[in-house]
Amino acid sequence: METSLTTHLSAFAAQGRRPVVWLAAGLLAWGALLAMAVTTEGLAEDDRPVLSWLASHRSSAVTPLMEFVSSSTVAVLVPVAVIATMLTIGVVEGSWRPLATVLLTFGGASVVSLGLKSIVQRARPSSTVMLGDPATGWSFPSGHTLLTSALLGAVVLIGWRRLSSGSVRAVTVVKAAAAALLMGFSRMYLGDHWLTDVRASYALAVSVLAGTAVVVGGQRWFRPQMTASTS
Repeated sequence: METSLTTHLSAFAAQGRRPVVWLAAGLLAWGALLAMAVTTEGLAEDDRPVLSWLASHRSSAVTPLMEFVSSSTVAVLVPVAVIATMLTIGVVEGSWRPLATVLLTFGGASVVSLGLKSIVQRARPSSTVMLGDPATGWSFPSGHTLLTSALLGAVVLIGWRRLSSGSVRAVTVVKAAAAALLMGFSRMYLGDHWLTDVRASYALAVSVLAGTAVVVGGQRWFRPQMTASTS
């Protein structure tokens, strides 16, 4: 009995080791960025120069795209579409993991974003540099960036085991990363966030994803799916 228990515990530890490492790395990176944001030192020294440069280089051709990326339409429709898709996949495969992964990731990212904003209470850039209706609330981290990055990361996590081609996996990761970077860029372009807000959001997204991976199956997500029954 003791040997069997030890074997199971060892297997669980090995299964979850990689996500736990990513969780710790993301939290360490976020902690470092928070310290810089609070002290306005290190990478935070780039906040004002970057914001000023973006504000002075806005383009009538680019602005509509940035406004759309950060719009409430995207903020609502994308999560709904992803959740509906994962629900469908789960029903077809008879698996709870796809939907659970998305819900835990999105819900966790939402709680983390709201909680940290209220704790850190970092002021946003001046409304004079914001485009459109001035953003309200606290600035650190960027909720749009965190939620988008976490959600897209969850999609990659789910698709990883269902895509057997290495090239398709690579394209999927690149597209998700590009979309997350675009969201972060749009938040700075519109003057709603500092650069360190966005950087911290990416670090937090990694931690949220890693935490979700631990909860729903650890390294199972990083191995090819052989049959529907294995999910």
